[in-house]
Amino acid sequence: MIYFYSCPDAASTEILSLMEDVDPINLVEEAILDFSLGEEEIAEDKLMKAVKLDHDCLDAWRALAEVRLARQDLTGAHTACEKALLIAPEDLTTKVSLSRILVAKGDKQGAEKATAEARILGWKEELKD
Repeated sequence: MIYFYSCPDAASTEILSLMEDVDPINLVEEAILDFSLGEEEIAEDKLMKAVKLDHDCLDAWRALAEVRLARQDLTGAHTACEKALLIAPEDLTTKVSLSRILVAKGDKQGAEKATAEARILGWKEELKD
């Protein structure tokens, strides 16, 4: 949160920024709720704040990809998905999202590759159990 203070002893107004302790995961959870209530722009803003606070927040990048996909921002969705994959290259949820994004972009070959990779990751998860 940003507060503006007027300094009576100065000729100009100083701007002081006081950042509250904000947990990126709390922002992600709030964004998911906003998204589910149809507030896609607000959700995207909160997710952008979350990734600025913690550039390695996988949940924020995943959610941002989905919000952008829903908003038909396919380039933004793809970028968010790629950032999530840099953090967790074998993340099943992100691979599924990537496949959906590539389908929406009309990249059949890329979508098929991502789907195959997601299927293999899914099988690995099943075999663990």
